[in-house]
Amino acid sequence: MKVNSGQLFCFGLGYSSQEIAKVLVQSQHWRIVGTTRSSKKLEQIKNIPGQGVIWPGDNIKQELARATHWLISIPPVNGIDIVAEFLTQCLPECRHWPVKWIGYFSTTAVYGDHQGRWVNEETVVKPAGERGKSRVNAEKKWISLSLELDVRLCIFRLAGIYGPNRGPVHQMKNRLKRKIIKEGQFFNRIHVQDIAGAVIKSIESDSAKGIFNICDDFPERPDFIVDYTAKLLNINPPKGIKFEDAELSPMARSFYGESKRVSNSKLKKQLGYKLKYPDYMQGFAELIRE
Repeated sequence: MKVNSGQLFCFGLGYSSQEIAKVLVQSQHWRIVGTTRSSKKLEQIKNIPGQGVIWPGDNIKQELARATHWLISIPPVNGIDIVAEFLTQCLPECRHWPVKWIGYFSTTAVYGDHQGRWVNEETVVKPAGERGKSRVNAEKKWISLSLELDVRLCIFRLAGIYGPNRGPVHQMKNRLKRKIIKEGQFFNRIHVQDIAGAVIKSIESDSAKGIFNICDDFPERPDFIVDYTAKLLNINPPKGIKFEDAELSPMARSFYGESKRVSNSKLKKQLGYKLKYPDYMQGFAELIRE
């Protein structure tokens, strides 16, 4: 089944949501409405297909009453999912709205540290940091809300996102990338176009629901990524810094506190999505060609 039209309401019209909006508007008859937090960012939204609203702030209930699909990319604020809280407060109204699909952007940080071992959607979540813990709580909120509304829910646990003007290639071009060395450290990645492709595939499939890891086939050590990117760009890589000696923000340090390889088998087999960029080598090379 292919959904050729609809109205998508994006709570947070950010990097990945904008890519989804572009694809839907260009290839099908969709109307996109998305939120942003400031008038400055509202001006930026004018450069993409769709209508922007400031939220929290503007009254968005009229737009929600038209939307057939909701996509939530706003992270928890101080541990609270402000979108789920807002919709729970107006639950009696929500029951009369036409929404039939909810997509929630979560993160692979919910798995916690597995010392480089493989994890999948059946793995028990055990986040170590507050970021991961708040996402687990948010996932539970969205599961509960979707059951209350009897609406199909897809939770997308996203790996590290890269694409045009974002990620290692962009950082290396602008000399912003450091090489942190930590033995046994593995991260997964995903191209923004594959996020859009997977989300749209789930919208089009009536049977798609539940949790999906959105990542490529090739988890890799971050220092290897830096060396490979430098080679592609024909520049010298930055000097390596041992993790123990690196000055990192609390969030960056939390990333390095967790090592795992994330499986995308369910994405490919159950959802039936074929990755455009199955590994970072192909994705990075394409970004440089562009």
